[in-house]
Amino acid sequence: MSAALAMLPLGMPDAALAQSAKGKPTQTARATQADQADRPVQSIVALVNDEPITGYEIQQRVALAMLGAPEVQKKLQERLKSPSMNDQFKAFAIKRLQANPPTSEAEQQQRIKQLQGEFVGSIKSQIEKDYVPTARKAALDELIDERLKLQEAKKMSVVAADDEVDRILAGMAERNKMTTPQFAEHLSKMGANISVMRERIRASLSWTDVIRRKFGHMISVANRDVDKMVASTQGQDDVELRIHRLLLTVPAGQDQKRLAQRLSDAENLRGKFDGCKSMETMVRGVAGARFDNLGDRRPSSLPEPTRSLLMAAHDEELLPATIGENGVELWAVCGRKVIKAADTKRETAQNELRQKEFEILSKKYLKDLRTDAHIEYR
Repeated sequence: MSAALAMLPLGMPDAALAQSAKGKPTQTARATQADQADRPVQSIVALVNDEPITGYEIQQRVALAMLGAPEVQKKLQERLKSPSMNDQFKAFAIKRLQANPPTSEAEQQQRIKQLQGEFVGSIKSQIEKDYVPTARKAALDELIDERLKLQEAKKMSVVAADDEVDRILAGMAERNKMTTPQFAEHLSKMGANISVMRERIRASLSWTDVIRRKFGHMISVANRDVDKMVASTQGQDDVELRIHRLLLTVPAGQDQKRLAQRLSDAENLRGKFDGCKSMETMVRGVAGARFDNLGDRRPSSLPEPTRSLLMAAHDEELLPATIGENGVELWAVCGRKVIKAADTKRETAQNELRQKEFEILSKKYLKDLRTDAHIEYR
């Protein structure tokens, strides 16, 4: 046995971890299908507006969650990298080698490799077992949300058709280099039925149509928000701003009282603002005040914080007074134009902002439906 002890690895090889992670389902993953808090899988766990959710449905969602749960993989990696892991594996392996000693060096090597996989699998099984309560709660919440989504979709006659669901499934299978039947068989081997994936996809597609029909007219994106997003992600010169400025000069060496008076004058002028067309006449009769038509300017040519304030402003908006190098300034955005090369960037930014608006409305509406729903837990 001393030779066997000498040949035990000092670290867990990546191959053993990879094989355990993607190979056969662990004992815990299989056990989740039979262990549903000691209740029959066909029992009703909850009613959502009198529509049942069964233990079997939760069982299937848990099995699906186990396939790629990042929490499980993260904890598995942490456990395998712990300083005591080598000693734990040695104790695990020695006990089994002593119970059934290998008869040759080749058999010993083979047995050690096999024990590595068993050891990783046993750790993963325990982590999965600890994760099951969290996965069950998440599965029940997901199913409740899906019931509400589909109930609303039925009211509006926008439930996704089978061919739409099939198209999405085929795409998922293709990305995994499988046909749809092969993908279904793969899920089955891992303890999950493809019908679970189908219903999840159907609920998602149907809900998208619900939100579009109900709130599509409310989802709008302002040009200034697109400008800000493009500026923050791709640089600030994909747009030109048409800028006017009013300058109320303050001679050098003037005291704070004089500066305060000029700020007050500037605020009085703001009260007369009636769009950019009015700016040139606003300063007439105001001593030490002038109007500047700065034309079309790239944001990068403007000083901060004025640059950011102008990027965030609406067209035909006069900003509050600020103190510049030569006095008190009033800046206005009088228009903007997109640099042609930036059209694609702007379209991408606009779509992303629309999606964010969509998600906000979606979450709020689902929360309202859940608040108003009759949900009975059993």
